[in-house]
Amino acid sequence: MKKIILLFILLLSLCCLATNLRRVKHDDSFYNYDDFSMARIPLINPIEVHRPNSSSPWSMGLHPAIWIVDFPNNQGIHYPYGRVEELEKFAVENGVIMAYSSHVDQEADAYIQDNFYHWFVLVPDKEITKGFHTEDAFREYIETLGVEDPDWQIPSEAQKQFRKTGCLEWIPDCK
Repeated sequence: MKKIILLFILLLSLCCLATNLRRVKHDDSFYNYDDFSMARIPLINPIEVHRPNSSSPWSMGLHPAIWIVDFPNNQGIHYPYGRVEELEKFAVENGVIMAYSSHVDQEADAYIQDNFYHWFVLVPDKEITKGFHTEDAFREYIETLGVEDPDWQIPSEAQKQFRKTGCLEWIPDCK
């Protein structure tokens, strides 16, 4: 029985070692996969997609954060966007991060709910973060950045690839 347990442990160790050997190690540790990466996908440093556990929805931090301000009704309502909640898809192209979520904060003021941002664009190198209510406005803006048709990624699929290889198309030193 002890030999079987020892053999099992040896096989398990070899499998773990083989998996780690297949993953690329990056010069910038932000892009490396480790045991704590099960719930994160690095985009462009420092932006990442993450979730607290496997049953939680994915989210993405916004840096810098953005605000909606209710100027038309002069209500003085301010709503901060520090993250994209319930992220459904994202894309990374030419140093631009794009994201979409249909999420609406049900606890926000009615004006904010009616004008909630669903489309997001981040350009980390220029510290630009913008939110858009409509896909048309979003697409018009990304065209000014040289992006015509984003290669959308589903977070769970991108995370599987990152876990397996340590690489994603946009990560430096991944080809």
